[in-house]
Amino acid sequence: MTANPSVPDAQQVLKEQEMSRRRFFALVGWGGFLASMGGATFGTFRFMFPEVLYEPPTIFKIGKPTDYGMGVTDTLKKERQIWVVRNDKGLYVLVAICRHLGCTPNWFLDQQRFRCPCHGSIYDIYGNVRGGPAPRTLWRAAIALDPIDGQVVVNFIQRQDPDPKSTPEGLTVAEEGREVAPFFVTT
Repeated sequence: MTANPSVPDAQQVLKEQEMSRRRFFALVGWGGFLASMGGATFGTFRFMFPEVLYEPPTIFKIGKPTDYGMGVTDTLKKERQIWVVRNDKGLYVLVAICRHLGCTPNWFLDQQRFRCPCHGSIYDIYGNVRGGPAPRTLWRAAIALDPIDGQVVVNFIQRQDPDPKSTPEGLTVAEEGREVAPFFVTT
């Protein structure tokens, strides 16, 4: 019997199918490299979209309008960075962030003033600047009454920031222009 040169014999086929040691380690090496690059890419992608947000909510309820007496209530200053102010017309919320460099002012009942302990800015009960380096009046946060339970809902992100006028007393905004929805609730 003569061997047909066009048909490979079985030993030659097995030899071609056998993987050399060099080829095996090259495949393992490239496989490990590609797996690590895929894991790093997946980790980078997951980093961009965290599952947990450690910031406080920007829209929150603070209770019913009847929970607040006349004047300034500063019980939410530390927790929510706001003061709730009630006058004979209604209710508004001042953001407890100094407009000079972002410190937290304190309310002094005997002086009827907010005073910043860092650089000396002074604000009145309406948020107008009465002294110090603050270039703008205090922000007022948007508020609304929840139609279901009647609680005051504060939107900390939506803020009223009118252009103040310079007067001998300081930077002032007319209160009639500030007592508008959604920054003021009549009670």
